[in-house]
Amino acid sequence: MNGLNLLQQYIKEQELTGVILISPINLHYFAGFTGTTGFAIITQDKAFMITDFRYTEQATKQCEGYTVIQYETTVMDTLVDIFNEYHIHEGLFGIEGKQMPVDTYETLCDTLDERFNFTSINFAKLRAVKREDELDLLRKAAKIGDDAFAALLPQLKVGMTENEARIILESEMLKRGSEEPSFATIVASGNRSSMPHGVASDKVIEAGDFVTFDFGAVYNGYHSDMTRTIVMGSASELQKKLYGIVLEAQKRGVAAVRAGITGKELDAVCRDYIKEHGYTKEFNHGTGHGVGLEIHEEPVANTKSDTVFTENMIITVEPGIYITGTIGLRIEDSVIVKSDGYEVLTHSPKELIEIGI
Repeated sequence: MNGLNLLQQYIKEQELTGVILISPINLHYFAGFTGTTGFAIITQDKAFMITDFRYTEQATKQCEGYTVIQYETTVMDTLVDIFNEYHIHEGLFGIEGKQMPVDTYETLCDTLDERFNFTSINFAKLRAVKREDELDLLRKAAKIGDDAFAALLPQLKVGMTENEARIILESEMLKRGSEEPSFATIVASGNRSSMPHGVASDKVIEAGDFVTFDFGAVYNGYHSDMTRTIVMGSASELQKKLYGIVLEAQKRGVAAVRAGITGKELDAVCRDYIKEHGYTKEFNHGTGHGVGLEIHEEPVANTKSDTVFTENMIITVEPGIYITGTIGLRIEDSVIVKSDGYEVLTHSPKELIEIGI
């Protein structure tokens, strides 16, 4: 089922008149449109893509099942024309409450009279279960990340900065077909490794440092996400101890992934193991999140998530330990939920790598 069919089925099930989309992510998913200016109206049996002259040809090629309309005055004038032509004079429309700017919403309300009502929809939940073509793109993005990380490791040297390591890693991803990094690449070394989101800095990487790399590639709009922590030189006893705890927690988390488990149940698998070893406050974020057209999507795995995982959802499994100002590490894989288990997308080695040994 493609994005448009999925959305129209949802509109019927929720007894909506239609939905209005403006965010690039949802226009991509539900219409196939990758331009930067678009406004989609979808009803139970019709779909319209409103755009300007720059994207009319592109939208015509990309938006299968949509009537593409080039607006000449304003988007709102064109919307009114469509409603008049197709006798849509009242109804309940779903909108992107989190993505629609306030001024756009106010203009929409001013343009349409009181016979129209609006309800906010979390479209990310509709995107949570991936189609097979999406899974293939996610596998490709993950492979780019794996191959780039393998190419990075021989180039790592004591004395380079975190930013220099980041540039090498991102360059290796670009060489292999990544459109851009999935997010601001994290390279956190030494005492900076205690920061879960320590984006790369000009800190010099030193002998004995833990170095955490959290990064991803983007392929045809789809993201990968992986974290690995290595040590520069020989690992200390503390590093070996902490790494062993996190690695076992992460492996247990991955092994627990399956259709039917909830987000908080998965979180507990990792969190309880780390807690048993004396590190409760030192694991201070959720265990995982979905990945797709956005780097953070539904579902989530944390202490409060009641979401029941279903087949072909994606979830990251990324426990960590962070001792403030001293040391930290995280290990992360992206995983496909299967009816009877899981498929790991990211395949870089997880055993502790000692660079230069």
